[in-house]
Amino acid sequence: MNRADVLKRIAEKAKKDKKFRQDPRYLQAMGFLVAKGFLRTNQAIPLLPNQRLRLTDAIWAGKNVEPRILEVLPAAVLRLPNHFDLNQFEHPDLFAAIEALREKKKGQPLWGIPLKKYKVWVELILPDKRMKPLNEKKVVKTFRLSPKSIEVLKKRSKEWGCSKTDALEKILLEG
Repeated sequence: MNRADVLKRIAEKAKKDKKFRQDPRYLQAMGFLVAKGFLRTNQAIPLLPNQRLRLTDAIWAGKNVEPRILEVLPAAVLRLPNHFDLNQFEHPDLFAAIEALREKKKGQPLWGIPLKKYKVWVELILPDKRMKPLNEKKVVKTFRLSPKSIEVLKKRSKEWGCSKTDALEKILLEG
């Protein structure tokens, strides 16, 4: 392959890439992921934090334009499920990876990307403080405590200026 052929192929690829970067599927996926804090870009992309994405479009954008989209997509779907059209039958491999992330199990690579690369994005602290990483989410448990224990919790929570739950957590973690 000579130099002229290589330059011709690069020019064709650049032309195709420029066209794909104007595609609405790419703009919506990147606009959403940048707005939520999963990705950063130096391009002028409209931020779409309330966008509802089709998984098929986001996967297309990741495979054809920006590979980083594929890397953060499972974590984004796991953490922000209401922003995606979730059709498990259309993308079973993606949902298997999401389930492996949720259960903290080993899983198969997805789109040629090992599962350990996806785990980083699940624990990422997003700018939107309402969304907690999976390792910080509270788990609902019910306990029946004696009246004496309840009094101790009330007393400690007043002393420390926190809720009874926070007081109980503090007692458990310290002692």
